[in-house]
Amino acid sequence: MGTNYYVAKNKCECCKRFDKEYHIGKSSFGWAFSFQGYRWNKLISWRNWKEFLKTEHIVDEYGEEMDYEAFCWMIETYKAPGFVRENGSKNLVHNEQGRKDGYDWDDENGYSFCSRDFS
Repeated sequence: MGTNYYVAKNKCECCKRFDKEYHIGKSSFGWAFSFQGYRWNKLISWRNWKEFLKTEHIVDEYGEEMDYEAFCWMIETYKAPGFVRENGSKNLVHNEQGRKDGYDWDDENGYSFCSRDFS
């Protein structure tokens, strides 16, 4: 089970609905964060996403907002590709087959990116 994160626009404070402008990616237990890549908008690395998100509203698939600093901390610590949990297991990376097919790539820090829609 995992949680998807989005850039939200037009969020209603009453019902918590929002327009999904961008799918940022997905956080799943035991896996490094998997990013949605947008080549046309140059959102092709964690560095680019991090800069872009500074002025955006980050929400999870349940409509809960996440603070920019908390989101960055999550990505750069326990959701990082090289993170090792207390039991010694290392985060897995999602995109092995996609890299072979040319749809997916890793950025300079090892974060996986997918150009196809996923959830």
